[in-house]
Amino acid sequence: MAAYTRVNGTAFARGTLYDTLQVRAFKITPTTALTAGLNGTIAAVAEEFGTTGLLFQAKSDGTSFVLIGDAHALDAATIDTRVERVLGESCTVAALTSLYGIT
Repeated sequence: MAAYTRVNGTAFARGTLYDTLQVRAFKITPTTALTAGLNGTIAAVAEEFGTTGLLFQAKSDGTSFVLIGDAHALDAATIDTRVERVLGESCTVAALTSLYGIT
């Protein structure tokens, strides 16, 4: 059996979030808590991202919203602009660097 040396491999490290499919996760923190319901602000934010948002969840008290979406179409600045337009107020958007301790 031939021996080979691995080159250009990824040295996976503990505690590091890896992106292999151009999908990114973002945490959105609005100024005012998001509201539930068919006409609530959670629905409005979710609808804003349509097919570019793959998964989303609002925290049970509405103080934050996690969006996992298409990294080709979304970055923190784009999300910030779109959410602020929907809510009519400022928010904070951060790309997640870990899936642990998101809340």
